Amino acid sequence: MDSRENIDHDEGRFGKGLAALVKSLRWAFGIMLGIIILMLIYFVSFGGYFSVEPQQTVLVLRFGKIVDSLSSGGYWFVPYPVHQFVRIQTNQQFLTVDLTAADDGRAASALTPGRDRYLLTGDANIVHTSWNIGYRVADPVKYYTTLATPSAPVINGRAVADTVETDGDGFTGTRGLQTLLKSLFTQTLLEVTSASKVDEILSVGQSVYNEKVLTRFAAAVRDMDCGIEIVSVTLNRISPPAATKKAFEDVTASGNTRDTLRNEARAYEISVRNDTMAKQAEILADAETYRKKVVAVVRAESTYFDGINKEYQQSPETILMALYTSTLSDALSELDGNKFILGTKGEVRKQLRIRLNPETKKPAPLTEEKK
Repeated sequence: MDSRENIDHDEGRFGKGLAALVKSLRWAFGIMLGIIILMLIYFVSFGGYFSVEPQQTVLVLRFGKIVDSLSSGGYWFVPYPVHQFVRIQTNQQFLTVDLTAADDGRAASALTPGRDRYLLTGDANIVHTSWNIGYRVADPVKYYTTLATPSAPVINGRAVADTVETDGDGFTGTRGLQTLLKSLFTQTLLEVTSASKVDEILSVGQSVYNEKVLTRFAAAVRDMDCGIEIVSVTLNRISPPAATKKAFEDVTASGNTRDTLRNEARAYEISVRNDTMAKQAEILADAETYRKKVVAVVRAESTYFDGINKEYQQSPETILMALYTSTLSDALSELDGNKFILGTKGEVRKQLRIRLNPETKKPAPLTEEKK
């Protein structure tokens, strides 16, 4: 009887525990079901939604394969693991390449390979330069499939820096777009600088030097066909080594003095040439005026002579008498007296002539000095 009671007591106790376990499982199942439903709702709604910010491009990868390239706006795709989204900055970015000596407080009497960065010119001189490069991603798909490292070029709206890697020999370096551009640009600088003279790139030829570097570097990047476009290459600073800077400054100063004197000489040459040309033009104008005057006088006399000659042909005696009278009147008008004896030396017959009612000679006008 006692054993039967114990069995009933154990069954009642286990039954309550089993009921509590079943109730707990039901609650757990309900919670898990709710979580699954919420995950499904998020999965088919917000989980696949994203927006593309300005100056960005989003590449859509379906199981690792690029299926679309999206610009600014809002989009929805089935989320991971079906689709992945890679953001790439397409706005202009800048990169600085500095090839100058290390500034560690030591005397710059010599350059140390591996520590100091410098370039050799075609005439065996050393120069230091600093450059600013502007570039942008022109073809995001080609850029991502050929150069993109790391796999997520943009995180939280900012471009990710080049990754640091160590090779099998223990050498540590960076790997990525900026490292590639720096290496390619340095190679271009070595080629262009080695074909130029130091006087050209330190003074009058800086713009030409800058243009050569830009043209060759942009062509090298285009030949890589990696989706990158070079926007600008600017030479920020160029200088000789510190130990020889004073000598180069003296040379530059003497060159400036030479140019100043040369410009002054050219200005004086132009001034003298202009004065000479002005005087020449004045002399030629006076000569032309005099020529026209003489020609006019000669033509007038020629016309007068032709007229007299024509009349002389018709009546010689009359014309001779008229000319004689006119000549005699002109000659007598220059004399002050009123009585004249005419006749040549040795002639017996003389003529006495008296001017009747002579004209009163007008006094000459007073000049400023006589006044």
